Amino acid sequence: MTSNTMVGKVAVVSGGSTGVGRAAARRFAAEGATVVLLARSKDRLDEVVEEIGPQAIPIVTDVTSSASVRAAFSQIATQFDRIDVLVNSAGMIKIRLIEEASDEDIAASIGTNLLGPIYTTRSAIPLLKAAGGGDIINISSEITLDHVPLMTLYAASKRGLNGFTEAMSKELRDDCIRVTLVILGAVGDTAIADNFTQADLEKALPIWDAKGYLAGMQGNKLLTSATVAEVLHHIVSRPAELTLDVIHVRPSS
Repeated sequence: MTSNTMVGKVAVVSGGSTGVGRAAARRFAAEGATVVLLARSKDRLDEVVEEIGPQAIPIVTDVTSSASVRAAFSQIATQFDRIDVLVNSAGMIKIRLIEEASDEDIAASIGTNLLGPIYTTRSAIPLLKAAGGGDIINISSEITLDHVPLMTLYAASKRGLNGFTEAMSKELRDDCIRVTLVILGAVGDTAIADNFTQADLEKALPIWDAKGYLAGMQGNKLLTSATVAEVLHHIVSRPAELTLDVIHVRPSS
């Protein structure tokens, strides 16, 4: 049964077609929100709209492109005039040694994980101000707490996101816009594996094993997107006078 805690609110979710973004959109819509879904794949967006219904508004968007993000938010502004929530959930992982990383690998990683949230935040701020304040949630990773070989592009871009989030939290505080960093452990039901090949993984596994990372991961539970979505709903539904700067979400065992 819905408690209707988000009735009348507009939430924008990047990476809204899969994983955590999709689960967050589903959770927000269940609480009465209109959810605007930003993602590159029209087919996947259409699947989410079919699942959620008319409360879901799909906009095909490449968050690595400033022009694409500006166009998406222009459409949002025309339709709604304001937003209440922005969730930056789009993510990209490339398993690469830096010396082997192509320009495209670097651009995709930094563009999705760091530039994307910067572009969406820039466009969202006027709409959040129009609503009298709201929430920005940036999804980061435990990779920022412990380096994993061949994951430097992901780690560097997410560490950049951590710093951006901290700075924006201070910059937007007087506008009643709360900015929260969510650091996630491994989530099992995402489409992140679409970003690398089996050959990439087979190259990395012996290195991770030799350095002890596989032993540390064996037997660990994985988070589910639905569980993370519950945390995100808690963030946006808390009393306006409360700010959560950083939340680290991981399995209890």
